[in-house]
Amino acid sequence: MKTPARVLGLVLATVVTFIAGSGAAFADAPVGGAWPEGQGRSVLDTIILFGGGTAGLFVLVALFGLLTARNNYVPPSPSTELETTSHDNSPAHH
Repeated sequence: MKTPARVLGLVLATVVTFIAGSGAAFADAPVGGAWPEGQGRSVLDTIILFGGGTAGLFVLVALFGLLTARNNYVPPSPSTELETTSHDNSPAHH
């Protein structure tokens, strides 16, 4: 397959995907006066909708991080005393 055919196929696939994806958006809007125009969202409602969702997500991730955080094990500091396992002076048998 030659390069122009590959580019044409990529462009054609992009255009078809765009048209097919836009079809659902066009179908969502009624045509004519069957449905009256409803009240739109105010700017404050839009900010609360998107900003509140984002802030809520940040809070959720922070709470998850706090709940799953744990302290790492810190071993006790080494002592200066020597510990022996046997009290006799016989050599160890291997």
